[in-house]
Amino acid sequence: MANIAFGSKYFIFSKFSSIPKTSKIEQERASLVKEFNDLNDFAKSEELNNFNTLKNYLNSSEYKELSTSIQSKKKQEQDKIKSYETQKKSKKFRDYFKFKKSPKLISYLSFNKSQELIDYEELEKLVTSSEFENKKRSLEDQKATEENKIKEFATLTKSKPVKNYFRFKESTKLKEFKTISKSGELEKFNELEKYISSEEFRKAKNAADQKEFKNTPEGKKEHDFEALKKSRNIKFYFKFNDSIKYKNYLAFEKSIELEKYNELQEYLNSSDHKEKLVNTKKGLEELNGQLKNYQQKKKSNAIKTYYKFHNSQKFKDFQAFEKSNELADYLELEKYLASEEHKETLISIEEKEKAEADKKKKHEDFNNSKKYKWYLSVKDSNKFDELKNWKLVFGDDFSDGELNTEKWITRYLWGDKFINDAYALEVDKAFPTDGNNVELSNSSLKIVTRKEKTEGKAWKQPFGFIPQEFDYTTGMISTAKSHRQKFGKFEAKIKVNYAKPVNYNFWMVSEKNLPHVDILKLNKKKTKVELASYTGDITDNKGPDSVKSEYTGLDVAQDYFIYTFIWTPDRLTWKINDIIVNEQKKNIPQEEMYLVFSSSMTGKVDGGGLPASLEIDWVRCYKEV
Repeated sequence: MANIAFGSKYFIFSKFSSIPKTSKIEQERASLVKEFNDLNDFAKSEELNNFNTLKNYLNSSEYKELSTSIQSKKKQEQDKIKSYETQKKSKKFRDYFKFKKSPKLISYLSFNKSQELIDYEELEKLVTSSEFENKKRSLEDQKATEENKIKEFATLTKSKPVKNYFRFKESTKLKEFKTISKSGELEKFNELEKYISSEEFRKAKNAADQKEFKNTPEGKKEHDFEALKKSRNIKFYFKFNDSIKYKNYLAFEKSIELEKYNELQEYLNSSDHKEKLVNTKKGLEELNGQLKNYQQKKKSNAIKTYYKFHNSQKFKDFQAFEKSNELADYLELEKYLASEEHKETLISIEEKEKAEADKKKKHEDFNNSKKYKWYLSVKDSNKFDELKNWKLVFGDDFSDGELNTEKWITRYLWGDKFINDAYALEVDKAFPTDGNNVELSNSSLKIVTRKEKTEGKAWKQPFGFIPQEFDYTTGMISTAKSHRQKFGKFEAKIKVNYAKPVNYNFWMVSEKNLPHVDILKLNKKKTKVELASYTGDITDNKGPDSVKSEYTGLDVAQDYFIYTFIWTPDRLTWKINDIIVNEQKKNIPQEEMYLVFSSSMTGKVDGGGLPASLEIDWVRCYKEV
C-alpha cells in the first residue's frame, strides 16, 4: 500500500507490496493479445461461418418445410401400407345401389351443377385462399404501419428533447452567438490572439524596452488584444461556445432522434403517405365485403343442406365404392407396395431423415464444444477492453539495428533549431553527444554514460552557447520532431544499469519547456523513483508550479520494468508494471508534449561507477479510442 498526504505538493509513496515481475506482465499481455487475436480469427473462421450457416438453416422455414415434407411423405407411405392392410380385410358392399336411387342423392346431384353452388364455391375458394389472407394481412399491416408512424411522430413532437431543441434554436442567445461568430470583432480577436502567441511577437517584445514597448506597433496590438479579450461580445461568445446547452444543442442536431423526427415529418406530409392510407382503406373494404358475402351465402338452406349431405358418412362410403371396387383398390395398392417406386421412396425418406439428423447432431456437437463455449463467454465480455480502448499511434522496438532518425533526434530541440548541434546545460558535468553514446543491439537501445574527455557547447546565461571541455559523455533521444501528443497512454520498458553519479530520465516536455512531466527520474538512489509534473511559464521568475512524488523500496536496476504514464484532461497516473504508484488531479498539462529519454550528471561526481547506461527495450504511445 501507499501513504498519500493530499493537500501538499510533495507526496511520499512507500512500497509495502511487491511489483509484479516484468516477464509476468509481458506474458500476461502477450497471452491477452493472443487470446484476442484467437477470438478475432475464430470470429472470421470458416468453421464458425459454417456453424452459423447451419444454425440459420436449422432455424429457417426451409428446414421446417423440409422436415414437414419428409414426415408428410413418410406418413403417406405408412398410410398406404395401413390402408392396404385394412382393404385386405374389408367386405363392405352394402346399400350402395339403394343409396344411389334415393331422393336425397338425386337432389344433391341436381344442385351440384347449379350456378348458385358454382358461385358459392368460387367465392369460398377466393376468401379461403392464402392469397386472400395474405392480401388482407398485408393491407392491415400497411394500415397499422402508417398509423404507427403518425403516433410515433406525435410522440416525438411532444418529447422534451425535441421541444428543447427547437426552443433553443429560436433563442436570442443563439442568434446573438451566430452574429458574433461572423463578426469582424471576433475575426480581429482571433488574428491578434494568433499574433500574440507567435514567436515573432515574443522576439519583438523581448527586444523592445519594456517602458517603450506599449508605444510600439506590437505593444498596441497587445493592448488591442487585451481590450478585445475583455469585451462583452468576446466574453459572451466563448462562454456560450463552451456552454453545456450549446454543446447539447449541437449534439442533438446530429442525433438519430432529430433525424427520425425530420424524416417522419417529411413523409407524413407526402402524397405517398396519403395515397397509402386511402388505398389500404379501399382495399380492406373490398375484401371485407367479399368475406361478408361469402358468410351470407354459407348460411343459406340450399348450401347447408348440400354440404350436410356432401359431408355425411353414407355419401362418403358411397363415393368410395362408386369410384373403385374393393378388389381393384387392393390389387392396385398391392402392386404399388411391391414396386421399385415404393422402395425408392422409403429409401429416399430414410436418407433425407438421416441427412437432417446428421446436420442437427453436427450443430449440437459444435454448440456444446469447449471452443464455441469459450467464444461465447469472451466475445461480449469486457476482458479485452484495454486492447480495444487504446490505439497505438507511435512506437519503436529498436529491432532495425540502427536508430530510426525519422523518429528520434539525439540532441535538445533548441540545439537542433538554433545551432544544428548538440549542447549541454550549464549544470551538466557530462556532455550529451549527438548520438555517439546511443547504442543499439539485441533489439534494445542503450544511452551510455562514460568517463571520457570531449569538447562541446554549453548553454550559459547570459552568454549563450560557449565551447567547453567535459570529462564525461552521455546521450539522449527525443521525439521532438516526429511525435507530439496531448493526452493518452505512454509506456516504455526500461532497465537501469545504475551508477550513483548518473541521473536517469524518462520524461515529456512541451515546445516551451513547460509543461514538463517526469515519468521516471532516478538520481539519488536506485530504489527511489521520482515522479513529478511542472506547469507554468518558463519566463516567470517565481518558477513553475509543481506536484512531486516519490516511489521507494523497489530496486529498479534489478530488471527491466514497464513504466506507464496515463494522461487525461483531469488526471495523471503513473504505473510500474501495471501497478499504480501515483495519481494526481492537480497541475495537469493541457498542451502537446514529446518524449525524451536521457542520462546526465550534475553536482559533485567522481565517475567511479562508469560506464553506466539507461537501456530501453521498446517505446509505445497510445490514443484513447
